[in-house]
Amino acid sequence: MTRATVSGSFHRHMAAIQEAVGNLRALGVDVLSPSDTTVVAADRDFLFVASDKLRSRKMVEDRHLEAVRNSDFLWVVCPDGYTGASTSGEILAAAVLKVPVFSTSKALDITIGDYVETVPGVRTAIENAIHARRNKPQVGHALIDPASLSETAAEVDALRPYLTADIGDGRLDAERRFLEVRRHVAGRFGFPVVQ
Repeated sequence: MTRATVSGSFHRHMAAIQEAVGNLRALGVDVLSPSDTTVVAADRDFLFVASDKLRSRKMVEDRHLEAVRNSDFLWVVCPDGYTGASTSGEILAAAVLKVPVFSTSKALDITIGDYVETVPGVRTAIENAIHARRNKPQVGHALIDPASLSETAAEVDALRPYLTADIGDGRLDAERRFLEVRRHVAGRFGFPVVQ
């Protein structure tokens, strides 16, 4: 199954983002993020959607970036060309990760626009992504699918209630606990320890 992440300004383009997510799903694409675009809360200018189980801006963005990493392509919604800082960062992250980026609109920022392939529609993006798909393993990630943790070690399994906001404050407690477990697991398996 083709996997995609959708990026765009929630403040300026939410209706178009919701339409894009629906169109991708109708074409059989697994939309990793955002999976439910219903706005449920805000932290100053940052909007949380229903699929954001935690109310931590950093954890939500970390999850979104992991979704980009695990996607066949990033679909950018910018009907008026506006990408904003967060979307621009996500576009650049996709470029670094070698994840193709598509949109039906050109980005106003000419540098950011160089990283986005303008296509006539979502079907073309899907075809191009399938054609360009790299032979990379699809790696699961706790921020994308907390339920997948059930097959991991006990300390990682204990992280699930924090990631689903069943315990803790839904923000800093989850970030701290996630980093603790990440450091521990990374050290045990010889991966670089993330600070």
